[in-house]
Amino acid sequence: MKKLFAIVAFMLPVALMAQEEKPEAASVPASETAVQVAAELSKYGYAHGDALSLIQAARMAKQAGMTQEAREKAETQGGQADQGAKSGKVCLDPAQLLADAKELAKNDGVLNALIDQVKNNVRGAVGGPKYAVSSVNAHGTDVYRVNFRAGETGIVTVVGDGDTDLDLYVYDQNGNLIDKDVDYTDNCVCTFVPRWTGLFVIKIVNRGSVYNRYVLRTN
Repeated sequence: MKKLFAIVAFMLPVALMAQEEKPEAASVPASETAVQVAAELSKYGYAHGDALSLIQAARMAKQAGMTQEAREKAETQGGQADQGAKSGKVCLDPAQLLADAKELAKNDGVLNALIDQVKNNVRGAVGGPKYAVSSVNAHGTDVYRVNFRAGETGIVTVVGDGDTDLDLYVYDQNGNLIDKDVDYTDNCVCTFVPRWTGLFVIKIVNRGSVYNRYVLRTN
């Protein structure tokens, strides 16, 4: 019996070393949803040559005050030369989106009027969400280490360019898997509430045979 108690006493602290797992009903703030929707609109617009989707993506990105930031990878794992052709594209830069929309719109007066309206009259929010853009190699993994605060919902959003399936994993500093998004798309979201403030490991895995250029947003 004493031996059993000793085993339980030894195992209990180990179990407590894991961070809080994903809450059952974690709400995603509007700023995070805007990142996803704008990125998806841009991806659709580029894939289908649809100027209106690019214009709407630019409008949302501008209104949300999205700005790009530099984010260094902690490491890259695996990867190989591309085995297929690239076609997908994703963008959250309003100026670039509107320039590409204008090229697609050609002489369409309505679309060009919408482009001018977004360019000249839509104001951006102050201190809006920041995002990073990077690429993960074919069959490769990108790794980031990001601090999250205790008791506050952590959100990691990844939107790829549409060419391959991306999977997203979040681990705590002790290597425990906290959350994952492993469906068959390259639109991924993980949410969790840390028990303590610390570094978390974010892994973005490319399941496809070409590189994937993605948008990464952490709150």
